[in-house]
Amino acid sequence: MKTIILALMSTLMYQTAFGKAYYLIDEGKLHRKGSASVEVLENPRAYQVKMNYTIDKKRLVPVPDKYLAGQTTINLPSMFKDERGYLELEAKKKMQVDGACLTHLGRTTFKKFNDAHKINIILSNGKGKIELVYHPSLSGAGWGNIKMVFISDIPLLNGYTIQCRLAEK
Repeated sequence: MKTIILALMSTLMYQTAFGKAYYLIDEGKLHRKGSASVEVLENPRAYQVKMNYTIDKKRLVPVPDKYLAGQTTINLPSMFKDERGYLELEAKKKMQVDGACLTHLGRTTFKKFNDAHKINIILSNGKGKIELVYHPSLSGAGWGNIKMVFISDIPLLNGYTIQCRLAEK
């Protein structure tokens, strides 16, 4: 019995630390809908979060399909595996990490979760900005709503924003 309980506990901890969360992309000016996922990758030396997205464009929108799906991996210090990293970011206000600049924008309420952290991420590759809400009780990386702003050399896409909301179970 003790072995079964330990196995269940380690499975739950694994799912939280290395889980995947799914998001729905709300309709925008150029797109009908979409989906996204955020997956915590297993890496003993770093905390890596992989984001994938697929967008369904509206008819007659002159955007090539290659811009409607993509992925990016954000490398964060291991302290972001739980709330410790977000608390340190809150104290420092801004932090440069491998591949991104993070800024703590204050606390907010997300659904039933009080004191969630509102975070801004500017990707060093110059392809976008991400604003998200973090709470330790949320699945996957703990991210609630995600707002992505694209930076592109295509004028129609430059500054284009998509809103992702955590899919209900």
